[in-house]
Order: sequence, then C-alpha cells, then structure tokens
Amino acid sequence: MTIKGHFRLRLRMLVFAVAGLILIWLVVSRSLGAYLADAAPQAALWFDSQQPEALVNLADEALIAARAPENVGRADQAPGQDASAPDGLAKVTRYIQNLTHAFSAFETIGRNLTISRPTAPANAPAVRKWATEAVMNDPLNAPALRILGQLAEADSDDTNASKFMQAADSLSLHEPYASYWLMRHSAATGDYESAIYYADILLRTNPQSDIYVVPLLAEISEDKTGAALLKAVLADNPPWRRQFIAALPNNVTDGRIPLDLLLALRTSPVPPTNEDIAPYINFLVAQKFYGFAYYTWLQFLPPEQLRQAGLLFNGSFEAPPSGLPFDWKITPGAGVTIDVVSRPDKTGQHALLVDFQYGRVDYHSVTELVMLGPGTYEFKGEYKGELAGPRGMKWRVVCANNGTIASGGESPMITGIMKDWKTVAFTFTIPDKDCAAQYVRLDLEARMASEQLISGSILFDDLQISRVANPPSPPPPGG
Repeated sequence: MTIKGHFRLRLRMLVFAVAGLILIWLVVSRSLGAYLADAAPQAALWFDSQQPEALVNLADEALIAARAPENVGRADQAPGQDASAPDGLAKVTRYIQNLTHAFSAFETIGRNLTISRPTAPANAPAVRKWATEAVMNDPLNAPALRILGQLAEADSDDTNASKFMQAADSLSLHEPYASYWLMRHSAATGDYESAIYYADILLRTNPQSDIYVVPLLAEISEDKTGAALLKAVLADNPPWRRQFIAALPNNVTDGRIPLDLLLALRTSPVPPTNEDIAPYINFLVAQKFYGFAYYTWLQFLPPEQLRQAGLLFNGSFEAPPSGLPFDWKITPGAGVTIDVVSRPDKTGQHALLVDFQYGRVDYHSVTELVMLGPGTYEFKGEYKGELAGPRGMKWRVVCANNGTIASGGESPMITGIMKDWKTVAFTFTIPDKDCAAQYVRLDLEARMASEQLISGSILFDDLQISRVANPPSPPPPGG
C-alpha cells in the first residue's frame, strides 16, 4: 500500500472516530438531559440546553416560588425537593406541587367568580423565554403553553391567557390549572356549557378537585339554563356524579335544588340509587327539615312500597332495609349480630334477628325515623326467642329533635324464654310541640357495664303503629 493510501485510511479512521464521539456525546447528552429533566433541570440543560421538559420544570418552579416564596430556596429547586431525588419521586413531588399551585392561585371559590391574578415571578422574562423555547422545540408541549397562559394572566392579558390555556387543554387533559382557569372564566362570562365541560375534565382527572369545582357547579345549578345543561351531563352518569350529589346540599342557597336535580334524574338511563339519595336526606334530617326529608324519601319509593308505607315503614321486614332514615337503620356492634332473616315458621317471610354471643356486648341500635302528628298511638309487634342476662330489650319512641321519650313511649322489658310468638304492645302520646318527627328504637336496657353481659337471640316481626281513635282519659290526680 502506498503512502497516499495509508494517509487516506488514517484520515478515514479519524473521521469515523470523531463522528462516533460526536454521536456518542449526542446520545449521552440527550439521554442524560431527559433523565435529569425532572430531578435536576438545571443540570439537564447543561447536557441539552433545549430539553423541553427541563425548561418547563424550571419555569414551573419559578411560578411556584412566586406564589409561596417562603417555601422555596432557589428558583431551580422545587420546595421540599432534593435535586438528587429519584426520578419517579421527583415527578410525583412536582405533580403534587403543581396541582396545589393550580388551585391555590385562586383566592376565592364558589359564588365569587372573579379570577384572582397570580403573582408574576421576579424573573418573568426568563420564565417566558424558557416556556417559549420549550414550545419551539416541542410544539405540542401542553405545560409550556399553560405557563405562557399563566404569564399572560399575571399581566392581565385575558385574551392571550385564554388562547394559551385553551391550547394547553386541547393537547392534554392533565393540566388542572388550565382546566380550572377555563372553567372559571367560562362561568364568569355566562358560558355554562363550556364551564361544565371543563368541570367534567377536572373531576374525571383529579377527583380531589371537587372542593373547588362543586361550589361553581352548585351556582350553575341554580340558574335555569345552567341547571338544564348540568342535568343532561349528570344523566350520562359521569364517574363523579355521586360525589357531586353528596356535596351539593352544602353548596346551594336553596335546599330544593338537589331534589329538583334528583327528580330530573329519575327518568335517566341510570336513575338515582339509595346511595345517591342518602346524603341529601341525611342533610335535611340533620338540619331538622323532617317534613321535607320525608317528602323527598317518598318521591323515590317504588310504587309497591309506597302503597304500603303506613305510619311505620317495613314493619314486617319483607324489603331489605335501605339504611335511609325513614327505613330501618341497623348499626352493628361488638358481640352481637343484627340481620333480617327468613322466618322459620312461615315460608317466604322474614323477621329481624338480634343474636347476642356470650360475654359482654357493645350493642348499638336499630332505628327508624317516623313522622307522627300530635296524638295517641299504639305500637304493636311480635317476638320470639331466648335472652339470658341481668337486663333485656325495649322498644322506644323518642322525639327526634331532643331525644326525649314520648309520653308512655316504651315497651315492657323483653327478656327470658319465649318459645312461642308473643305480643309486645304499648300506647304512647306525641305532644303538640317540639316533636315533629320521632325515632322508633330498639334498645338494650344496660345501665352499666355488668348489665351488658347477655346471651341468646330474639326475633321481631309484624311491627306496626296505629293511631288510637279514643285514647283512654288520664286518671284523676291522686286516683
């Protein structure tokens, strides 16, 4: 081989070596830049000055620092985050920080639809430059567009803020700040359809955002046009429907709004269940709106149960207890089992079973809320079983608002051996005042710990309350 040939070979090898080194550097720098983008964005930019994720993270940290400067030491390090933290932990930490920042940037929620301006970072030009470079290198970078929207918002430029936020939201449904801003902005301008759309995005992607979203949806529900739009969305049974219905009563100014919404959903493909209705009825009962709670409960009873409602509902235990206030509510305890079981002597019929194990028990209650007007009534039922212990059980009728026992409103003590079905009955009187609703309650008459030692089981069935047409006159004084 000639000298010229050797020279060409060596030159070719040198070119390949240089090209290989450059290629290796590009691969290493890009890979390290992408790896460090979350954990140490400044270091990532040393390897790749145009790494979009690192640029976005730096910009985000600057915005967080501007909102809570007391929690941030440097603009290139998020609060509570070590630059050496594992990549996965850094991502989780930053997501939580950004989500918190997204909502905390709005100082008011609910009925004040004015969007609070965020604080612009001291290095706003640098932040804008980082976000712009991220978009130039990655045009579909939703976080970078959201950051540009935040900067425009801080500058009171709502026109550009809206454009950037819409662009970010259209590229990713996981930009809570953008979705929340657009929801609030749409509601403030009367565009309820868009507001509900963005609320749906937030509640689907971030269920914990309900404390911020529900107050706004509650206000929309009080507008005739907005209510119709909201009902249409809820009729499709979004995953957040039950969560929203449960929170709605505490966020409306008119307590009838949740009932209107629930009634509208009765004809939807997925009608409200007892679990949907319970929070609203419990809310009304807690506020002592007993009449309205009872009316609401009746609206959702199946026709066959409505016809058999009576003064005491489901006294024969033929329908499984729903747990709603105007049906039997069984609160379990320790050492005792309470359930509805088949009657051993009547095929197809059921009874309430209270089964005590041996030893000290922690009995809670079996209750039902009823609506009895002033007057005299008789409680009657059947029981069978065996109870061994220092005390027994009693049925009581107590006023719901203050817990006082209605006049005569308790049965004799039930204890001992009852091989055959026996009758329990007592007459009681509901006063004219301070007893708008009542609880029918099965109590264990244990006054002290030693009296909680009880064993055995007992069945109850065919419970009913009827009005006494001609109550007996009270005995004369001293007679």
